[in-house]
Amino acid sequence: MGKMKNYMMDIEEFCDGYFYGGDIYDVDFTIDEMVEDVGMYFKHDTMAKTYAKTYLTKRFGEDYDI
Repeated sequence: MGKMKNYMMDIEEFCDGYFYGGDIYDVDFTIDEMVEDVGMYFKHDTMAKTYAKTYLTKRFGEDYDI
């Protein structure tokens, strides 16, 4: 269970990196673009992409689109 929790936290930290030091509306990426980056960073892991999509949608809302 500990490895899974660390994995999820790594995904969250990666996603939060887009907003480091700024407002969430200063980012030039959509949730889908960030999810694709997560997929590339975590070696096209479908679970990582699914979790990232869920995390970003819950954190910023369904209609977050820049």
